[in-house]
Amino acid sequence: MKAVRERQVQRRLTAEQVDQLCSEYRAGASMKDLAKQWRLHRTTVAAHLRRGGVALRRQGVPDARLSEAVRLYGEGWSCQRLAERHSCDDETVRQALRRAGVPLRAPWER
Repeated sequence: MKAVRERQVQRRLTAEQVDQLCSEYRAGASMKDLAKQWRLHRTTVAAHLRRGGVALRRQGVPDARLSEAVRLYGEGWSCQRLAERHSCDDETVRQALRRAGVPLRAPWER
């Protein structure tokens, strides 16, 4: 039997709620935490913040530490391990390595 997908609920925030969301982000809350708290998708939170004129914090592997990440990946570190080190998602690390021109290992080559 095929699984039934739950219908997505559309949540519209008032101007006051968007202001509150922006204030919480400026106070240091992460986009991921705000998405969970407000029951929104992370990209929706980012869109609200951009429209609110909030400068988004850089996520992922900082440019200054990318060479270190490339070196550690070459030494056998996984994208997941690097993600934990940089407090981001493993897909973010994978994309940063790809942009740096690093040939990525296949899952069975770990």
